[in-house]
Amino acid sequence: MSASIETSNPEVLVPLNTAYAQAMAFNIGSLRSDKLSPEQLVEKVQEEASFGQININNQGITSGMRMAVLVPVEEAESHWRGLVNQFNVALQPFKDAIDGIKNLQNDVDKVKEKKEERLAFIEEELKSDPKYHNIDENYQRSRQRYNGFRDKYQNRSATMFCKTWLYPLLLLLVLLTECFVNYHSFNLFWGVPAVALGTTIILGVLLALSAHLYGEIVKQWSYLFAPSRSPAERWSAWRMFGIAGAALLIVLGFTGWARWAAAMESMHGQDAVSVLGGIGIVQVNPMRDVFISLIANLGAWMVGVIISYAGHDQDPDYMVITKQFQGHQKAWEKMQAVMKARRQHVVAAADREIEEKENAVQTRSGSVKAQMDMLNQIELRDSAIMHDIAHAAVSGAEIYRDAVVKVAIANRDAVTLFNRDNGSKLSPFDYKNLSLNLGV
Repeated sequence: MSASIETSNPEVLVPLNTAYAQAMAFNIGSLRSDKLSPEQLVEKVQEEASFGQININNQGITSGMRMAVLVPVEEAESHWRGLVNQFNVALQPFKDAIDGIKNLQNDVDKVKEKKEERLAFIEEELKSDPKYHNIDENYQRSRQRYNGFRDKYQNRSATMFCKTWLYPLLLLLVLLTECFVNYHSFNLFWGVPAVALGTTIILGVLLALSAHLYGEIVKQWSYLFAPSRSPAERWSAWRMFGIAGAALLIVLGFTGWARWAAAMESMHGQDAVSVLGGIGIVQVNPMRDVFISLIANLGAWMVGVIISYAGHDQDPDYMVITKQFQGHQKAWEKMQAVMKARRQHVVAAADREIEEKENAVQTRSGSVKAQMDMLNQIELRDSAIMHDIAHAAVSGAEIYRDAVVKVAIANRDAVTLFNRDNGSKLSPFDYKNLSLNLGV
């Protein structure tokens, strides 16, 4: 990094550039290689051991260690602090502008923090709402069951066509087709259009429901009549199957009978003598008319069965849980949408305020950008230097203690280790296990 930063006002910035360069040039390499070198520390230990007794406090520090390790470290730290203070003094003319920018940056941080607090409050308020709690619990439970079915069927979605609006519309078309097929016969049979129309609608509804039940039962046959089902459940399925078949038989039987009766009535009407003879008279065949009518009714019924078969899933439980999940998910998303609007309002208001303050920071920082860069570099350098000083102190103290232990073991009769805080002797191994507390 350059030792100085070019500015348009050198006279004002010369002291600042000088102080910056001196601070950035500082390092503790000489401290490690000179005063805290292993050779120097071992020599200091020998000097302290020459007195025959080495006094140690409860922090594991000896008198010699304090002079050989801590004093040089404190001197290096003091020197560094002096350089930092010198830089701060040189920075003073720009301090007001820099402090103003920092205050704006702090305001931005406060706005961001306030935004997070408000968002957290909204989330907590949402969770504390009993209504939301019930909705969320139902949603999570139904989602878990739904995912279980998806895993069971290898991520296949349930067939839910019968739950859509198009399904009853198609069955309505089947009903209307049935009405078109049978109305004429019933009108000839009853002779009253209103009664004929009512009969046609009733039988059309009956045929549509029969097709619906039959298609559903056939699609779900393996489930409804599985051995795992109870006899009562299987009997219920058989009963519905019988009802669907009986409904079909009623429709076919009544429409066939009505068509036969209408055909016979037409035949009796042809017995009268006509002045035209046989010209323009359509020959009535009751068996043909009944057969065509039954085929038409069966065709309409089969269309309904196919629609029902395609509209149902083979597992009715899968359909039920899918319906429940979709309902619970819709309620959950509706509740989330309400809270989302509140969150968006909080975020938008905070972002607008943050943008205004950041624009102000950008505008103000242009005039003192170089000085702010210097200050940031000094702050980073300060953190690194203090870390290195602390590491050097610990490393030097460990080297010094190891040397004391070796000297005490080598000169067991001539050197005594003494804890001056509690007045007891220490063995070299006790001292080795004693924790060092250097206060750095």
